[in-house]
Amino acid sequence: MPSRTLAERLTAYAVLAHDPAVPGIAADYWELSEPHYRAVDALLAGFLADRPDAARPYKDLVADPTALAPQLELRRRLARSLAAGGEERARLAAAVEEADRHIWIDYHLGEGDGVAPDEAPAVGTGTVSGPAVAHIVIPFRDRDADGLRTRNLLACLRALADQGPGPAHHVTVVETDDRPRSRALLEPLVDAYVFAENPGLFNKSWAVNVGARTVPDSVPYLCVLDADILVDRSFVRRNVDRIATGAHGTHLPFRWSLSLDEPSSLRAIHARTVAGLPDVPESTLRGLLLREPPGGCVWVRTEVFHRVGGFDERYEGWGGEDDDVIARLTAAAGVVRFEDPLLHLNHPRPQMTREGAPFNAHIEPLSWTAATGYGDPSAFAGRKDLHPGGHPA
Repeated sequence: MPSRTLAERLTAYAVLAHDPAVPGIAADYWELSEPHYRAVDALLAGFLADRPDAARPYKDLVADPTALAPQLELRRRLARSLAAGGEERARLAAAVEEADRHIWIDYHLGEGDGVAPDEAPAVGTGTVSGPAVAHIVIPFRDRDADGLRTRNLLACLRALADQGPGPAHHVTVVETDDRPRSRALLEPLVDAYVFAENPGLFNKSWAVNVGARTVPDSVPYLCVLDADILVDRSFVRRNVDRIATGAHGTHLPFRWSLSLDEPSSLRAIHARTVAGLPDVPESTLRGLLLREPPGGCVWVRTEVFHRVGGFDERYEGWGGEDDDVIARLTAAAGVVRFEDPLLHLNHPRPQMTREGAPFNAHIEPLSWTAATGYGDPSAFAGRKDLHPGGHPA
């Protein structure tokens, strides 16, 4: 491993071991990964004990793991120290390589200046013809005063409208809440806006199913997309080409999902929707990487989605619904992954437990079938809102 790469990985492990945001992004992933972060960080601290020039930015990083200057300085100084080689370097490299095989949350820090070109938007100029072959369904709710989820969805929709040459696609947003809070903002930007009344906990599964039931049988492919995902200009064409081969029933276009911090989210939105770039340079971004999360962006043949009965609508609040549907889709027709970047824009983390337990621990996985009935738009109308903080994941 080159000294510069090893320095970058060691700095990443220091951040992962000390940044308080890491445990909160995915508790189960943190539990699996924490021992590996601690092991590498302990070796790094020992390596730096006799190297005060590199130890200083490390101490600054530990004191403020979100500050960028100490991270970049630690990278530079570590690279110089590691270039000398020796047994300590070999132990560090071996520890990083071993830990990399086991961690489920990683860290990305680009080295670009983060400034997108200040120019007029240049939208995709490709032409499409014929009826839609892909239907993109986006479940949505935003009750936060800061409106970050709404901001993210607006960016998502503008990126979906800015696609290059390729097949026609149709976008449906399903807003599920006590009232259609965002109709006026969203309706002009989508092919279909659906309001599905549910004043209780956010139910992503049901919202997706409601949207999917509006898809005509003639549309062969369905994409379930979270409202916080920012796509590139070739997103639709690339994924239709993949699923149209017929080699699999479902695919996730990514292996790692990059959860951007707020400054990086703003840069990404500017690059894609203001500067008109076809994609967002990863060198300008900072965030936590989640390894193989089960949701965020799922492409599936429409008939396969309906064969399994869509998502399990018993899952409410945060957690479990994506794992369950991917397991059922895998059994039905196979699921594969590709290696595209997946950019997840920043928003407040949702409430993850109820009375100390996961929201959906009582549900038997893989027990949902099409025979249950699904996607009834009136299923939750008039329900009491006992948990006003319920949000999408």
